[in-house]
Amino acid sequence: MYSSEVLVRDGKSRRAAPRVGSAFDTDLRGRQGTARSPCRIIDISSGGARLMIYQDLSPETSIQLALPGKGLVDAHIVWANGREAGCRFDSPIDAVTVTMVQAKS
Repeated sequence: MYSSEVLVRDGKSRRAAPRVGSAFDTDLRGRQGTARSPCRIIDISSGGARLMIYQDLSPETSIQLALPGKGLVDAHIVWANGREAGCRFDSPIDAVTVTMVQAKS
């Protein structure tokens, strides 16, 4: 299983919501109708997720991420480093969806 670390500065986290570890395989696709691409959700929160990706994605790329019980969720890439990337959901997802992703991993 994967986990994430968040650097805390001055006692404050940059995250609006805590992330939970996951190892959930799913798909992502570009919003311009591009083909599906496999990815793995490494950790997730109501505001975003860290992904293991198998293609190059640059920051600000608009994507749709397939989530259980939600279908395709609109997001955009915030950072990418090699085969990992962080995305922010355009609208926060509910706690039930976060729990479902964690439970299915």
